[in-house]
Amino acid sequence: MRGAVDVIAGGLEKTAEEEIRMSARQIPIAAILLKGLSSSRLALVLVLLVIIFSLAGALLPQEGAMGPAEINAWQLAHPRLTAISRSAGLFHVFYSWPFLITVIILGVNTLTCTASHFVKDGGFSILKGPRALQKLGFLCLHISIVLLLVAGAWSAASKLDGYIVLTEGQSFTERHDQYLRLAEGPLHRENHKQFVAVLKQVKATYEKNSYLTHVAGVLDIISDNGQVTQGMVGINRPFTYKGITFTQDQIGFSPRLIIREKTTGRLLLNSFVALKTFRTEQGRQYRDFLPLPFFANRVIVTLYPSYSHQDGKLVTTDQQPDNALLIIERQDESGRVVSQTELPSGQNVTVGDYTLAFADLRRWASFRVVEDPGYLPVCVSLWLGLGALLLRYLPDLRNMFGNQRRADPAALQDYASDFSAEGLLEHSSTITSGSTHGLLPFSHRPAG
Repeated sequence: MRGAVDVIAGGLEKTAEEEIRMSARQIPIAAILLKGLSSSRLALVLVLLVIIFSLAGALLPQEGAMGPAEINAWQLAHPRLTAISRSAGLFHVFYSWPFLITVIILGVNTLTCTASHFVKDGGFSILKGPRALQKLGFLCLHISIVLLLVAGAWSAASKLDGYIVLTEGQSFTERHDQYLRLAEGPLHRENHKQFVAVLKQVKATYEKNSYLTHVAGVLDIISDNGQVTQGMVGINRPFTYKGITFTQDQIGFSPRLIIREKTTGRLLLNSFVALKTFRTEQGRQYRDFLPLPFFANRVIVTLYPSYSHQDGKLVTTDQQPDNALLIIERQDESGRVVSQTELPSGQNVTVGDYTLAFADLRRWASFRVVEDPGYLPVCVSLWLGLGALLLRYLPDLRNMFGNQRRADPAALQDYASDFSAEGLLEHSSTITSGSTHGLLPFSHRPAG
């Protein structure tokens, strides 16, 4: 019985020793980890990585800023650099996990560094004394930096930034494959609202038939249950629906072209074609080429919303589509013009082996579509940082300007004594005795 008790006691002592050893091991590991996270060297490395990511975002084509065709063309032209950049997520660098992890670690580094200095300086006792406001501002500034990094990482991870083009009457379903350009954070992928947006009308007002003074797009948003919400999107007047903001970008014209084979009458195309808008010295021009495989030559379409012939040349008379005309131009491989045909609205012409009809004309509008849950926290952190800067440096600026206005106390005392009763008497006696004759103004000097 006594031996069993000794064995149990020895086991308990051994367990206690193991627990002490484990706790002794855990404390240094936690201390080492805390020291590493608050290291200034780590901060320098992280800032250097952020700079490298920023350079990559500025030099490499980015998803959302450029179209898929442009990015693919660049990748085909730079195959070696593409292989490295694609694996690191550098074609959507600000939405990639390497960038997000770097920003998060930088935020943790700033937080631990701020906390360690706060504890070393005495904790909340630093908020007492004559420089309490400056120290509070310094503390709030570092807190705002941490919040900015965390909010920025959250924004990049959950943000949607897309680009769409709609012709009047055309609809758009808020889905991943419906965007012309799209950049998404890793936490937002396939998390779409699935509503339908219909462009009802594009309103445009011009001054002197050329300068665009007002533009607005009228959208009908149709929810899953069929409820319709109408919104107007203008310049600097975005429209928000369920956290998704539509911002007006550009407008243009979309002629409806019907193309058939000349001999058989087989329908090849019946669609609105959104022409690009170019700004030149002569005004706006609307033109684009038709990427149709059945044309042997390159076909370029140019639109005149309202036109007239002046001295044998076509001239745009108004930006309102009252008297529209299409110019169908064919070019060979060298860019030489093979033929040029006028196609008024509502008519058709024969171009080679095909018949083209100008059936209708509508406007198109492009919109930037953004959903950013981290936008408000980012703004709050920026305002907090601005307030912290005011708390930190405003008292110093006030003291600096106050010291400039405040003269030396000894000089002030001497100046005051000069204007005392005794000082004035002393000065008057000196002046009458003529000892300070050279200090008088010229008009008060005695003659001779």
